Order: sequence, then structure tokens, then C-alpha cells
Amino acid sequence: MDSDKIRENFFGIADIGRNEDGSITRLLFSKEYEEAQNRTRTYMEEAGLTTAIDPVGNLHGVLRSENPDAKTILIGSHLDTVIQGGAYDGLLGIIAGVEAARELGESGYKLNHHLEIIAFNGEEGNDLGGTFGSRCAMGLVPAEEEAYLKKAKAFGLTKDDLLHSKMDTKDKSCFLELHIEQGNTLWQAGEEIGIVNGIVGLVRYKVTAWGQSNHAGTTRMEHRKDAMIGLAKLMVKTDQLARDYGNHMAATFGKVEVTPHAVAVIPGKAEAVLEIRNLDRELLERFFEDLKNLAQELEPISFTFEKLVEKTPQACDKRIMEIMETLCREKHIPHRVMPSGATHDSVAMAHNMPIGMIFVPSKDGISHNGAEYTKWSQVMTGIRLLCETVKTVDKLHI
Repeated sequence: MDSDKIRENFFGIADIGRNEDGSITRLLFSKEYEEAQNRTRTYMEEAGLTTAIDPVGNLHGVLRSENPDAKTILIGSHLDTVIQGGAYDGLLGIIAGVEAARELGESGYKLNHHLEIIAFNGEEGNDLGGTFGSRCAMGLVPAEEEAYLKKAKAFGLTKDDLLHSKMDTKDKSCFLELHIEQGNTLWQAGEEIGIVNGIVGLVRYKVTAWGQSNHAGTTRMEHRKDAMIGLAKLMVKTDQLARDYGNHMAATFGKVEVTPHAVAVIPGKAEAVLEIRNLDRELLERFFEDLKNLAQELEPISFTFEKLVEKTPQACDKRIMEIMETLCREKHIPHRVMPSGATHDSVAMAHNMPIGMIFVPSKDGISHNGAEYTKWSQVMTGIRLLCETVKTVDKLHI
């Protein structure tokens, strides 16, 4: 593999959507996204892949086996970014897949499977929901719901577009994804590779604290029913509860709103979105029950909880994990088995096929930020491991 050439190709695409502060913005269906997609399509074709774009903007590149009836190994990640994001998140996995295909094709390797690289659209949060492109590919978007179709129409999409982007998965062997860790575990440990054992589930709730609005100057402290203070106390208790749970439990509050939004009025209502993440679904459920019990201790403030989003944890395929571990040991690559705390396109793909994920380090754990960075030597270690993984999977019946 030509490391310098791969780096040149990577940044040729990564720089599309570059902001003055060095960050990158390529949003769902934006002109920057379309420019990057066109550049990536040319790059795939130069690597020997046959390309097509589906109705929701996912780019597919295929390297075909000589056996027309062969199953297909899928590799992919996303081409979009968050607002003011980084260069490596998503794009690196696409580049890795294309370069693995190039290496196999140019070396004359005889594939037992077709190899398909997918650059997904809309993985990052957006009005159509995160992992949009991969959920469409797996038929997981609510294409029959009028409210969702109304949102899709704003992006120029029809019901047929959503339905016709669904892939036939009967002949798909597995899905592989290389991604930056987006945390600091590998970087701090000085390890080159993370072998992902599963992707955490997440549940989001709208948490509403109910108190009583009153005059901020005349209401004595002992007589107040301050919804904001009640919510703040629950936030602190929730944070401590997550720390006590351990086991990679994560709990985060955001999007706080206070009613009435006034200087001289005690808030009678306070809302926030709570997100909890863990690899164990039972732990997520138990955590929420414990949280509700803590809320009951905060009288006279009362709380209601409305579930907004639920994504179930997804386990990576043990056979693929064992292949990656064996390759790392054989090549003396410092590595560890670890969960993913972030959601990826692999989550959607796992509904219909085995998945495997490789992490490479993120400097200081920074991601979704213009300062996002991975050493290029570590990038190449990940790409080579992905290529060797494909070779091994190609020999098996997964």
C-alpha cells in the first residue's frame, strides 16, 4: 500500500467543507456533501470499483468476484460530518474500505465474495435521525409515517426514495467498519487498535421537573418549589449514579429549558433531555428505575419522563473479533477489546447481518472537533488490519 498516496487521497476529500477555523462541515444533502460524494465516486472508480448512488444519497462501490453467485462482504462508514467537525470521523472508514479493495484487486487476489464499499449519508444527527443512510439501507426508517415523510420531503425525498434504498441482505455476508475511537482509551494506553465487542445502546428521555412559579423576591426559600433547582439536584444525583454503576455507564443531560424564562420569577417548570448509554440493555433499564426512585426523593418537585429515542445495544460478531485478535497477535500490534460508546452505521447494519469494527486512536480523545487527529502510521495500521481481516473472512462462510 502506498501510504503517501492514500494520505493524499484522504485529505483531498477531507478538505471539502473546510471552515476558516480548520474544522469541517459536510451536512446531509449539502453542496459540500455532494462535492465530497462526487470526489469519492471518482476515487472509487480509479481504484477499480463499479459505483452507483442510491435514492437517499448513499454511494456504493463494488469489486466483483469471478463467482457471480458469491455473497458480498460490505465495508463502510459515513461521508457527512457534524457542524464544525473533524477530518477523520467517518471518512477514514470509507478510505480504508476502498484501499482494501484496491489492494486486493491490484494484487490479483481471487475473491470468494464480492466486496462492496458504502459511503453512507446522514450518519450524524439531523432532522431525519442519525444513521439515516444506513437505516434506509436496512429498511429501518418509518417510511409509512406521514410525519416522517413530511420531514423527508423537506430534503427532496419521497416515500419511494426511502423504500427503494433498502438493500436485499439475503446475499450479504457481513459488515465491517473502521473508525476512529472518538475517546481517549487507546491514545492514553499507547495502543494501536481497538477491537470492538459491541456498540452501546442509548435511550433519551425528556425529563420535566414540575414546581410552582412565584415571585423571586417575596417567596421565602423554605416555601419555594423551584423546578430548576429540583432538576439540578436530579442532574447531580444522576451523574453520581452513573459513576457508581461503572461498567461504562454514561448519563448526560442537555437542552435545558426553563419556564417561565424570566429574571424575577421562580421557574415552575424545567425540562432537559437525558441520554443514557450502555452495552447492557438490562443495566440501562435498571438504571432508569433507580433514577426514577431518586426523583421521588426530591419532593415537593415532581418529575415526568417521556422516552424520545431508543437504540438497542448491538454485539459484534465473535468470529470476526477472533479473526482481528489473531491478526493483531500475529503482527504484534498493541490492541484491546473494547465497547464503542458512540453510535455508528454498524448499529443499523447489525439488524440484518454480523458486524465487525476496528478502532484506531483519537489524539486526546477529541472528535466532532476541528482538532480531531490520528497519527498516519496508526491509520495505516488500521487499514492493513482491515485488509487482512477481509482476506480471512473471505475464506470463511460467515
